[in-house]
Amino acid sequence: MKNKNRLLIFLGLIVCNNVFADVATSEAQIRGVVEQFRTSIINKDKDVFSNLFLHDNIPFIAVFSEEMLAKKRLENPDYPAAVDFGKFGAPVEMISDTDSQEEKMWNIKVQTDGYLASVHFDYSDHENGKKKAWGTESWSLVKVDTEWKITSVSFTVTEIDHAN
Repeated sequence: MKNKNRLLIFLGLIVCNNVFADVATSEAQIRGVVEQFRTSIINKDKDVFSNLFLHDNIPFIAVFSEEMLAKKRLENPDYPAAVDFGKFGAPVEMISDTDSQEEKMWNIKVQTDGYLASVHFDYSDHENGKKKAWGTESWSLVKVDTEWKITSVSFTVTEIDHAN
């Protein structure tokens, strides 16, 4: 009986080790997706950027900060608290053909079981060298065959007022 229990424990450890290795590999792959997202914006590589998403019409939801809403609602009392930019076209349409753009990301946290994943991070958007907005961002991803694809993006937004 002791040998049978030892064998079961040994087999369990092997299975757990393989699961942890798969999760670690998945996390590294997902961090690669984050880096491809970042660099494809800088390089205006619309093909790479488009390929990161499951399809062209994923939810791309901005939630505006109270600070930003207060300013916007002075001009337009009906300014929305959140907008799904995915309803206006594919995410790739947000890459400018003319302006230089960069999304800086930090505090990146990945959770995955090897099939589903979420990524959370802080970000700031920059255009032509100027910081224009900042907030937090969250992605949902799924593994399709061997590739991770973004299925939704949600982010908070506080705009920078460069007029002052």
